[in-house]
Order: sequence, then C-alpha cells, then structure tokens
Amino acid sequence: MTAYRSQALALGAQATKPAAEGRAIRPITHSNEVPVSRHLSPLTALAGLDLRGMPITGAQCRFDPELHAGPNAEETPDERAARELVAAEVCQSCPLRSACFELAIRIRPESGVWAGFTAAELAILADLVEATDSDLSALDLNEVA
Repeated sequence: MTAYRSQALALGAQATKPAAEGRAIRPITHSNEVPVSRHLSPLTALAGLDLRGMPITGAQCRFDPELHAGPNAEETPDERAARELVAAEVCQSCPLRSACFELAIRIRPESGVWAGFTAAELAILADLVEATDSDLSALDLNEVA
C-alpha cells in the first residue's frame, strides 16, 4: 500500500466518525464550500462530505476503490476503458450516486469514475449544467447516462 493510499484511507476513516456517532453533518449549500481536491478518488472525496445525510458507508466504491480511482500508468487504453465501464456499472446501484455527481460537478475531477461518469464526461456535463443554470437535484442520472 502506498503512502498516499494509506493517507487517503485514514482520511476516510476519520471523516466517517461523526456519521458513525450519529452526529448530523450539515449539507453543502454552495460550491465554494466544497473542501476537497480535484485529485482525490471519489471515495476519499465523499468521505469528507455528506451531501444527503447518508454515511459514507453506503458508497459502493468502497468495496474496490482502485476500480474508480483513475488511470494507472500500467494500463493500456483498452484496459482503462474496460475498468471505467465496470466502475460505471457499480455506480448505477450506489445510494450515494446523486451526492457523488453533485460533488463531481462542483470540483471537476481530473481522473477517476464518479457517479458513473469519467472525468472527461463530467467536464462536458459540468459545462452543460453551468451553461443552462440547471438544478443538479432535478437531474435524472439514468437519463443523463
């Protein structure tokens, strides 16, 4: 396990403590309140937030974070596409998909699969949301996908 990875896992464990103790976590109401980096994996980023009052333990990406974490230097383009397809399928059943999507649209990640979308797809969707001044909570993610 790399130092970065162990640090990210530790962050996730600390961030879920309030939710595990049953303490309320205030929802984010403005994009300037998103205190995460564009370089984090979806699981690590969600661990620091709770956009819907649901604990991070509901995230489907926690079972195989490497599947969602982004490009690996050793991957061929075909392997990367296959991994991203499987990650997107996992996201389809995730109860935190909407929260993950809202977070991804706000921070515009540079890699990984977030709410079933690659970083490149999210960049296009974020531009569309911004251009149309869309309400993220009104979007049907199954229709967008």
